[in-house]
Parts: sequence; structure tokens; C-alpha cells
Amino acid sequence: MSMKKLSDQFYVGPQIEIDDIEDIQISGIKSIICLRPDGEGADQPLFDALKSQAATLGLTSHYLPIVPGQISEDQIAEFADMVANSPGPIFAYCRSGLRATALWALHRAQTGQSVDESLAAAKSAGHDLTALVPRLSAAAL
Repeated sequence: MSMKKLSDQFYVGPQIEIDDIEDIQISGIKSIICLRPDGEGADQPLFDALKSQAATLGLTSHYLPIVPGQISEDQIAEFADMVANSPGPIFAYCRSGLRATALWALHRAQTGQSVDESLAAAKSAGHDLTALVPRLSAAAL
């Protein structure tokens, strides 16, 4: 399992397995957000199985399935609500961590956070959000 820090309260990573949830909990994460639709890949566990294990360990978990490259304004708003109402730190995952990083950056832009800082954090986590700059800049207005 790989977790990349975007901020003190938000981490992203690729698809997790049921066995990873204990390591996530031990690392101090309090909430998990799954952004990968069930069945997107044949090798991924269903969200309900992950949610059950997370609950056993006292973690909050949310399911917000997003098709790659298709983050809607409604999904950004739902993500914002999840972040606001979940104990942190939060770990969000998808197939590679890119959707999670993009959604985090879009949310930050809408709350007036620096687009440049979000881009730098994404880059340090191994994700290039250059293609998202026009949307991030528009959201920041």
C-alpha cells in the first residue's frame, strides 16, 4: 500500500486491499474515501467489503464513485461535505491516486486555496495536474 501526503489532513493513494486497512488505521488515518467505482477493475475488492473492515477498526468510510476524467460539480460538492464531516486525517484512493488528487485540488480551488500550492503538492505525490489547470483556475475565481 502506498499513501502520498497532499496536506497534513489529506493523503491519496492507489487501490487498497482489505488487509491494507489495518495499516491505514495504524498510520493514524481516521477516514477513507473510495473514488473507484465497484467493478472498474477485475482485481479490486468491492467497497462494501472494505467498508466493513474499516468499521471494524473504527474508521469512517465513504463511497464516491467517479469515472476517470469525469469529475462533476456535484461530486466536488459531495466530496467537500465528506471532508467537512469526517474525522481526519483522511485517505482517498482510486486506481492510481490521480482522481483522488484531482478531486482534492478542485475542492481546494473552490475554497480559495492556492492553485499553485495544490499543483506542487500533487507533483510531489507523483501526479501531474497540468491538464486540470484551466478548470482549477476557473474554480478559484
